[in-house]
Amino acid sequence: MRSGERRYAALFDLDGVVIDGRVATLAALRALAQTWSMSTVEESVLGQCAAMPPVQALEMLGVPDPREVYYRHFDAALSAAVSEGVLVFEAVVAAMSALAAHGAGIGIVTAQARSRIEFWIPPAVADLTDVLVAYEDAVPKPAPDGVLAACARLAVPHDRAFFLGDSPTDIAAGRAAGVFTVGAGWGFTGPDALREAGADLVLISPDEVGPEVLSHLGAD
Repeated sequence: MRSGERRYAALFDLDGVVIDGRVATLAALRALAQTWSMSTVEESVLGQCAAMPPVQALEMLGVPDPREVYYRHFDAALSAAVSEGVLVFEAVVAAMSALAAHGAGIGIVTAQARSRIEFWIPPAVADLTDVLVAYEDAVPKPAPDGVLAACARLAVPHDRAFFLGDSPTDIAAGRAAGVFTVGAGWGFTGPDALREAGADLVLISPDEVGPEVLSHLGAD
């Protein structure tokens, strides 16, 4: 974690915002379903599972006792599948660096478990991240706890923070925390759903992220 006083907090959801792990996630689900399901994996059904919680996806794929399979085997399957495809939104990573140079502490607030962080977060993102709040660290979104915890650890008040997410759940968490909410229109749900969820600002492409967002927090 970088040292020094932070004047702002720039908080990011992970999957769908900084990275796109759909290919790897579907590969992991396919591998588990092929091992544990009693039925053939239908690609049309699998394609619906990328944005689902893994237990729900495994159940949809016909895996008996999906919760047990998830807890015992999902992390290993996902780690093996990462090599098959995790897209990094390089423009977002560059924006994180630029925001840090403008006095923002960088935080990740994710529903991913800490056991996945080592292989799920690109090294360049890990180097820029001052605070990471994982699934085990706070009540999950849409509760505001993770966003508030990140602000507290950065010692930045909520009115000097923004949270960039790609789902209505992210927007709900940010609004409940009292931070400026930014929708990532390139993510899993698209800009219309983020506007309907009440995002303060919706960005359409990753190259729109940058220090300009700080102007909404009173920055010059």
